[in-house]
Amino acid sequence: MKKFILLIIAIIGIMAWQSCQYDWVESEPVDPNDTVPVVTSFSADIMPIFNTGCNISGCHAPGGFSPDLTLANAYDDLFAENLIDTLVPANSILYKKVAPGGSMNSFSKKNDYKTILSWIDQGALNN
Repeated sequence: MKKFILLIIAIIGIMAWQSCQYDWVESEPVDPNDTVPVVTSFSADIMPIFNTGCNISGCHAPGGFSPDLTLANAYDDLFAENLIDTLVPANSILYKKVAPGGSMNSFSKKNDYKTILSWIDQGALNN
């Protein structure tokens, strides 16, 4: 009987020891050049994203696919087509399209989606 109790205690001890182990996950190294501006500006931070991957190819330019993301029309078109949700920024269609897994992600740089989300979080101002 003593051996049985010792065996049970040993099993419980091993199970308790195993359950206290953690899997350590290495974090991705932070590139200091991949920062999101503290204050995100539509003209200084968002338009360069559109100019690099969206409207320069003609896709989202006048006569192309909607929305028109040229400087003259981008801000108004984003709101006219309900692509911005300032109440729940992560639900914004623009953000979802550019974020990883989004249909426009391959046309943007690595952290453009973070800049877009930051701009929407800050009220999506026309600044």
